[in-house]
Amino acid sequence: MILITALLAAGVALAVLAPAVLSRADFTAAPVVGMAAWLGAVAATAGCGVLALIALAWPGDPPGNVLAGRLVESLAAVEPVVVTWTAGLIMPVAVIGMIVPTGQLARIVVGHRGRGAALRRRHRELVEIVGRVDAAGARLVRLDHPVPLAYSVAGRGGYVVVTDGLERCLTEAQWRAVLAHEHAHLRWFHHHILGVCQVLAQAFSWIPLFAAAPAAVTTLVEFAADRAAAASTDPQALHSALHTVAAHESAMPTARLRLIDESLPMRLECLAAAPESRSAARRTATTMLVVTMLLAPAAAVVAVGLSAAMVCFITV
Repeated sequence: MILITALLAAGVALAVLAPAVLSRADFTAAPVVGMAAWLGAVAATAGCGVLALIALAWPGDPPGNVLAGRLVESLAAVEPVVVTWTAGLIMPVAVIGMIVPTGQLARIVVGHRGRGAALRRRHRELVEIVGRVDAAGARLVRLDHPVPLAYSVAGRGGYVVVTDGLERCLTEAQWRAVLAHEHAHLRWFHHHILGVCQVLAQAFSWIPLFAAAPAAVTTLVEFAADRAAAASTDPQALHSALHTVAAHESAMPTARLRLIDESLPMRLECLAAAPESRSAARRTATTMLVVTMLLAPAAAVVAVGLSAAMVCFITV
């Protein structure tokens, strides 16, 4: 029971505390670190829950439980009583705890993939009718439309869609920077990362960390694409391109990752920041990543310690 208590405590701590900590951290200069922090917290929370259920259903003492018991010897006297009292409930609770979330997650995943595939298929059909493939640009489709637009479409053979209006309002350097931004989304699988976060948020909306992850990761992948584009082209070119597109924008597609979104002011500020300030922000972001990852083991230690103290108090 000690191991299960520690795992549940760690999972609950991450699910509740991680979004509060991460949402206050400034990852604008280090978006990859921020993505690692959010995705790591999500993976650790899910892992704690899965391991706790496995330990609950494990016949006899699960691996690691003996080692955990040695750390808190005061629980040894009452643990057999607890196990005996709950023996009839352990297996049903474990089975239900595994089947229900797994079924819910499977249902959401199947629906998400089906709807996404259908939307991409219809979008591709429309683009093939009204668009034209750029012979000089890899995975680039042009639309004859005056509104300056640029967005990427994921999936097998992902591609970037741009309008003639975008090319007309940008310089050559700005144009290259915008294309680099959109190709970065495809190269680093940002759509898939965001899709995983959205599936978990839809399946387990009652978990604070999972519910907050999609919005945070959406912003971070835009910063990450900006950084990739700035590194391969010119930060000032991307900065001015975003300004230009924002000034001309009047409509946007329903794509999840868009060139212009609510994070634009922060993105422009980050692109205009001096290299020294960006380095300091990256160090701060890395520190926040380490602090967040320490939440799980710290919570487990505190929970087990409190359990031991309560047991000692009861048995005295």
